[in-house]
Amino acid sequence: MKKISFFKVLTIIFSLLLSGCGYHLASTVNPMLDNYDSIAIPYFENKTFEAEAVTIFTYAVVNEFIESKRLKVESIDKADLILYGTVKSINENSIGYSRDDKALEYRVWATLEISLEEKSTGKVLWKRNNLTNDQEYLSGTEITVIEASKRNALVLLAEDLAERIHDSIVQGF
Repeated sequence: MKKISFFKVLTIIFSLLLSGCGYHLASTVNPMLDNYDSIAIPYFENKTFEAEAVTIFTYAVVNEFIESKRLKVESIDKADLILYGTVKSINENSIGYSRDDKALEYRVWATLEISLEEKSTGKVLWKRNNLTNDQEYLSGTEITVIEASKRNALVLLAEDLAERIHDSIVQGF
């Protein structure tokens, strides 16, 4: 006959007690959002020379809110809240070189300014002036490969920032 360890028995008892006593985790939803159901996210303003920056960053933030389903993404005329964004800067530096001093790897970083406003009053509920993130990408020998790598890095960077923006607003961090 097998012996059941003390740890296993304790784990089972503890699990049964928790499941039957009404214990639950605290809410991770920001109480500031209790009276709001929808959000509009107009195209971000672009203060950079990156032509696709507006599309990449706006799409990433919109997609993050659509996936979470906490606030319904609506047009400005139907929304309770409006999330405004500005791509303030996008910079890149080479960080890895070959033996003959050709750049092999780059780091691109972006800085955003984001504000969440109550549509009916214009009151700013949440604001971040300098949200920054970076992403590395490999270089290539052809300009089309380098530009495609850079764009992919910007997409990943934007997705990371979008998640941070969403979580800061929805979870109250």
